[in-house]
Amino acid sequence: MKLKLYFDEAWRWPLAWPVVVWCILPIENFDSSIFKDSKKLSEKKRKALFENIQNLEKDKKLFFSYGFAENTEIDKFWISKSINIASKRAMIIIILKYIYFIEEQIWIDGDKLLNIQKIKKEIDGIYHNKEKIYDYDFSKIISLLNKIEKIHWIIFDGNVDFWLSKDLWFKVISIIKWDDKVPFISWASIIAKVVRDTYMIEQAKNFPEYGFEKHKWYATKLHRENIKKYGISAFHRKSFCTKI
Repeated sequence: MKLKLYFDEAWRWPLAWPVVVWCILPIENFDSSIFKDSKKLSEKKRKALFENIQNLEKDKKLFFSYGFAENTEIDKFWISKSINIASKRAMIIIILKYIYFIEEQIWIDGDKLLNIQKIKKEIDGIYHNKEKIYDYDFSKIISLLNKIEKIHWIIFDGNVDFWLSKDLWFKVISIIKWDDKVPFISWASIIAKVVRDTYMIEQAKNFPEYGFEKHKWYATKLHRENIKKYGISAFHRKSFCTKI
């Protein structure tokens, strides 16, 4: 099987909280045409499709993951590098899910099992050093993974250097507006939108003075006025709020 990963990102320009990158890894071929770009769906339909995606993962027909770069990291590295960091964190999770899955399928293949153990050890080293991910190039993990399954990576929307900050740790195809052309990228968009909105509503309860549920962290007039009135919270991106 030739692995293909599909990425989407969200929360690039809000004034608060993290940026997130989502990743989907299909395991089986099936009809994906029912999934459309999340921007064109109602909230109710997005939630229903998200439940379908979760069920597909339970059935091990696909895996999905996400990675955050926190607002403090955005202030430190700015948005391009932060998307790079978030994409690496999403990669780690999706690779772990996949190798645990494939481990069950190749239990008699000693060489592949040995490479899986090496990947686990490498990832464990990243988990024990949070800052290691900032400059990690994934070359060792990708080399080991290629010995188990050949890989073909697909990045959604825009410039490769923007996503990877010149850290080319996998093969890339990048075409603008792929969420309209490739169903699996639309799936990633659906996941991002549903989880983001759910999370937003919960955070709005903790910070009612900012009205997060109304502007969803973006730089609307209401949000800017609330920042001027109540100040910058611990969850705002200070580098995005300097003019306010």
